[in-house]
Amino acid sequence: MRIALITPGSGDHFYCENCRRDLDTVRGLQRAGHDVFLVPLYLPIGAASGDVPVFYGAVNVYLEQMVPGYRFLPRFLRRFLDALPVLRWAADRAGSTRATGLEAMTLSVLRGEEGKQAAELDRLVEWLGEEKPDVVHLSNALLLGLARRVRQELGVPVVCSLQDEDTWVEAMPEAAQQRLWSCMAERAEDVDLFLAVSQSYAAKMRGVLKLAPDRVRVVYPGVDTASRQPASPPPQPVLGYYARLAESLGINLLVEAFIELCSRPGFADLRLVAAGGMTADDASNLAVVRQRLAEAGLAERVQIEETFAPEQAREILGRFTVLCVPVPAGEAFGLFVVEALSYGVPVVEPRCGAFPEVIEQTGGGVLWEVGTPSSLADALAPVLLDPAYRAQLSAAGLAGVRRHFDLDTATVPALLDAYRQVARPA
Repeated sequence: MRIALITPGSGDHFYCENCRRDLDTVRGLQRAGHDVFLVPLYLPIGAASGDVPVFYGAVNVYLEQMVPGYRFLPRFLRRFLDALPVLRWAADRAGSTRATGLEAMTLSVLRGEEGKQAAELDRLVEWLGEEKPDVVHLSNALLLGLARRVRQELGVPVVCSLQDEDTWVEAMPEAAQQRLWSCMAERAEDVDLFLAVSQSYAAKMRGVLKLAPDRVRVVYPGVDTASRQPASPPPQPVLGYYARLAESLGINLLVEAFIELCSRPGFADLRLVAAGGMTADDASNLAVVRQRLAEAGLAERVQIEETFAPEQAREILGRFTVLCVPVPAGEAFGLFVVEALSYGVPVVEPRCGAFPEVIEQTGGGVLWEVGTPSSLADALAPVLLDPAYRAQLSAAGLAGVRRHFDLDTATVPALLDAYRQVARPA
């Protein structure tokens, strides 16, 4: 089967769940013998896309939205603005990953052939027509504006993953949210099948997109467990964080819980390691975090890795005693949880979003009732202090990930079954 997976690139500066899910999906499908290629939109996504150009380049898309008559700019100048050095520069800018202020542009892209980026859609559809995929897979519902033209002109089915659209849309003003959800619900009619990353997120998106139950299947993201071995626990307790270093994902909350723990008996040697990279938007908050740690006299016991290097995941996660990314609003999935468990690192996560679903299936962690930093410290303390309890969680979590969230034995077969469900007769 020949599959085109269209994904918005993040610029590779931070831990992006959707990017990592899509990159792993491509590798898993290729290992299963399928001809699959990654098509990046907006910004680059590592080296995995090979020679495939970046479509809807972030600079061109923005200028098309903001500058009247921009579509008449000579094609060679537009190609220059799609060059990788220019897009990498754009990725360094805060606005490239910030929803606020991009309401009109998000709606325009969702309107597809009716939006200001119609020329970009023409270019993408023409290129896909030359590549002749059997199925086109959209990374998330913010790309629904592509589906109608793809189905009409290529005559192939379109499937669409559902993950984290809500975090983008709900960062916008209420009026903009309503317009976006309404447009997405309309454009959802152009998709053959939706693939949600968890049962809880499937339920949410069925509601906001007005989807019948049989139009949504759950396909859990997976990790390549065959290439991973449990790490040896560090000699001294290390509280770990592995996600984008953003206030919205709970880094400030975790720092306050760490400070609370350090004031309690038994935690004289506790350290905090936070990794996952950042955007320019996160810099000011991280300065506040560092100042808070300095005031508490704990700066020397904390390591914050501001540069993201995905190839260092094993080395970073292997240094953790326990992982905690206390996203107050929960996550559509939380791939960092499965990544940690695949190395035998237990987790403590909020009882919201998909976290209860993932932890119930793996048994590798503890759920925290969202509350104060002190209550988070209470949830973390038993895991950090009790080696036997940690070992129990670690063993259960590792076995659970191999059983339910293995890329090759769970995720890829489920994906292929979904593709076959919508495949056109030969």
